[in-house]
Amino acid sequence: MGRNSKEERRKVLGEELSKHPFFTDEELAERFKVSVSTIRLDRGELGIPELRERTRAVAQEAYSTLKSLDDQELIG
Repeated sequence: MGRNSKEERRKVLGEELSKHPFFTDEELAERFKVSVSTIRLDRGELGIPELRERTRAVAQEAYSTLKSLDDQELIG
């Protein structure tokens, strides 16, 4: 991806992280051809947490949707 304006980069960054929350800052910096510091500043401006917090949020969301099986759902 070539260089974009700051606003365009932030817009695309937000979209990318909403689809793929497990991208690291280093991967994003390489993808957008900017420094890791720039990615961190952009994330801060957008209110997007760091990778560890995004991972925790995805795990909590997945955990909250888990349910146990009833006896009728067991096969075998």
